[in-house]
Amino acid sequence: MAGQFPDELIAATLNRLGLKTGAGNPWKKNRVCSLRSKLNLPTYDRAAPTTTVTAAQAAQRLGIDARMVHELLRQKVIQGRQIVPYAPWQIPVAALDTPDVRERVRQIKEGDRARRPISVDTHTMTLPGIE
Repeated sequence: MAGQFPDELIAATLNRLGLKTGAGNPWKKNRVCSLRSKLNLPTYDRAAPTTTVTAAQAAQRLGIDARMVHELLRQKVIQGRQIVPYAPWQIPVAALDTPDVRERVRQIKEGDRARRPISVDTHTMTLPGIE
């Protein structure tokens, strides 16, 4: 993950995996930075051109919910990978522009419009079964 993600995201992933430092401490940004420096691993460069995006970034680019991106990843409609469980998804930017992905996104968006009730009153919340 070094060089591809910020240290704080690497720390969060290591903690979700239940991994500890050699001293038994949870991972923090500074601990990841220290280890990365000691092992001479690359630093994340926010200004570097992006060839991959996370699931959240893919959702934003496609204009759909991140949960739907995860579903499309699970169904292998979108090609992506996780280096380890709980790590951010790495989705090639080019994978978002395939005919299959464009068609599924179109279906998702049309399905949302079909299910979304049209309401003129934008100030009153309506709950199913309550009038």
